[in-house]
Amino acid sequence: MSHYETPTYKVIKKDGAIEIRRYDEFKTTSVTENKLSGYNGFDHLFGYISGNNETHEKISMTVPVINELSPDSQSMEFVVPGKFKNAAPKPTDPLLTTKVYPAHFAAALIFSGSAAHEKLVDKKVGELASWLKKNNLKSRGKVRLARFNMPFSLPFLRHNEVIFELNLPEDYQFKD
Repeated sequence: MSHYETPTYKVIKKDGAIEIRRYDEFKTTSVTENKLSGYNGFDHLFGYISGNNETHEKISMTVPVINELSPDSQSMEFVVPGKFKNAAPKPTDPLLTTKVYPAHFAAALIFSGSAAHEKLVDKKVGELASWLKKNNLKSRGKVRLARFNMPFSLPFLRHNEVIFELNLPEDYQFKD
């Protein structure tokens, strides 16, 4: 896992398995997916990094694979390597889009297990939402699920995160 590029962030505060982070801007290539256990979207994204893009450039694999979750749909996203900060190769697959996540604060809950099990993910989303409420922090946007391991990894060895973007101004100062 450690030899793959990830979005850049700084941990601002830590409380057990929960981290408050300050993310730098990053991009993803995204496809709409219909369920967490599906791999249809993966094939489209793998094609993109294998050279199915306007410049026919092979793109390094990154982590995590991100799913942006909502009740009616979800995305599957690959993080675009930082060397493409100014301009990522455009997908030629009409199902793919490039998304930009501007610099932001986020709360992340780290957990192991199979993130394809929606009940586990729902439980972790609830835990993080409760922690945010207890700490008087408000989220915005959709919850993100971040998966860092290959699908065949043993569930107890997997690194997953549920992430809420926080509704905070850029100059917000966290107190200890």
